[in-house]
Amino acid sequence: MKTVFCIDDSPGYLLLLKVAVRSLRAVHGPDAPCLCVYGGDKAEVLQSLAAEAIPVARHQLRLPTEKMTPLALACRGCFLKLELAILPELAGDDAVLYCDADVLFRQPLDALFSGPLPPYMGMVREHTAPFWHEHQRMEYLWRGHRHVVPMPFPIWTFSSGVVLFNLERLRRRDLIGHFLAFAGQNVDKIGNLDQSLLNYFFGKRITRLDERWNCPPYLTQSLEQGHIVHFHGAKPWDTTSAVLKDLRINHFETLRQAWFAYLRPDEREQLAARFQRGK
Repeated sequence: MKTVFCIDDSPGYLLLLKVAVRSLRAVHGPDAPCLCVYGGDKAEVLQSLAAEAIPVARHQLRLPTEKMTPLALACRGCFLKLELAILPELAGDDAVLYCDADVLFRQPLDALFSGPLPPYMGMVREHTAPFWHEHQRMEYLWRGHRHVVPMPFPIWTFSSGVVLFNLERLRRRDLIGHFLAFAGQNVDKIGNLDQSLLNYFFGKRITRLDERWNCPPYLTQSLEQGHIVHFHGAKPWDTTSAVLKDLRINHFETLRQAWFAYLRPDEREQLAARFQRGK
């Protein structure tokens, strides 16, 4: 099964992706199948991906960016995951494992890949409070018909940082068409980026995965049990920001050092220079 990452040209994504793929290959061998869905247009990014031998699918969002909030626009790369089922490069894949670029693979994924596919998608519960939304329902128009999606309260938010997508099921009866119509017409009403859209539309149809498949470093079990460590919140180079201080606990320091071990010397120097400039 392919592991898929999505990035745009936002600073830091490329370096995060390089480490994610290097750690995946360290765990599953140099031929571990993966794909980078790239929504940017920089030649230097494409050259870097080619140098890392990371296959690339170029894709521009179908979602209407003019309706996005400023925060969503700044993070628009994360919305690329919503459109994986329509990518020609994945047309032959019945399922893929999507991961945010800020992950570190620590242990094998065999149990996840060999288990039964979720009916729609599998995600780990978010380590935050259950979400609340002012809207009791959302509507969307698709092929001349209006559809109503009642908000699935009460549920716990699932994290879209790691998603096991059943692409074949999403394509069946054009469910992906329905979902993208819903997403495009309601992207201005969401609270937590792409994650909200997935939770609102699929609700209780999301299969809960074990925490080892999306384990933030601030959890006590992350060092021993985390197969996929997700630097949710503070990134590995972030050691000073006050707003994320509460997330730099437990095994954050140990795991950030494990992340840094995958960097080349020149990448370490570039990262250090970047923060010396205050960027």
